[in-house]
Amino acid sequence: MKIIRTLDVTEAAFYDHLERELLQDVEASTGKRLEASSIQPGFRYVKRQKKGKGQTQITVDDYQRGKRYQITSKSPIDTVTVTYLTEGKGEKTEVSLVEDIASYTPEKQNRFVRWFSQAMLLGRMSDTVMAMEDAILKEDTKKAD
Repeated sequence: MKIIRTLDVTEAAFYDHLERELLQDVEASTGKRLEASSIQPGFRYVKRQKKGKGQTQITVDDYQRGKRYQITSKSPIDTVTVTYLTEGKGEKTEVSLVEDIASYTPEKQNRFVRWFSQAMLLGRMSDTVMAMEDAILKEDTKKAD
C-alpha cells in the first residue's frame, strides 16, 4: 500500500528525524550508542518484545539520505517492509510511504473486508506520516527556544 503526503518540513529535517528515531531505538534495544553514519544498507539489530517473549529483527535495506529509507522488520508473526521516498520542495517535502506486509493477502478477502482493511491500513499510514511532521515541528520549536 502506498500514500503520498506533502509535509511542512524540509527534507533535511525529515531525515534528521528518521535518523534520530532509529538511533534512539537501537540504543534502547542494544545499549549501543551509534552515529548516523552507521545507518547503511545491511545494518541490523534485534529488538526484544516488552513482555520478553519473542524478538524482532530490524534491517536497513536501503538508505540514501534525501531520497530513500527502507527497513524490514521480521518477527515471529510477520515481516513488514517500510519505505520512505522523498522529494524536497523548498521548505516542504513530498513523502511517499510504502508498506508491504507479508501476511496481507487482500485477494483472499471478500470485497467488503478488503475495502475495510485497506481503509484502516491507509489511515494508519497517513497518521504515521502526519505524526512525524508534528514531531519534527515540535523538535524545531524546542531548538528555536
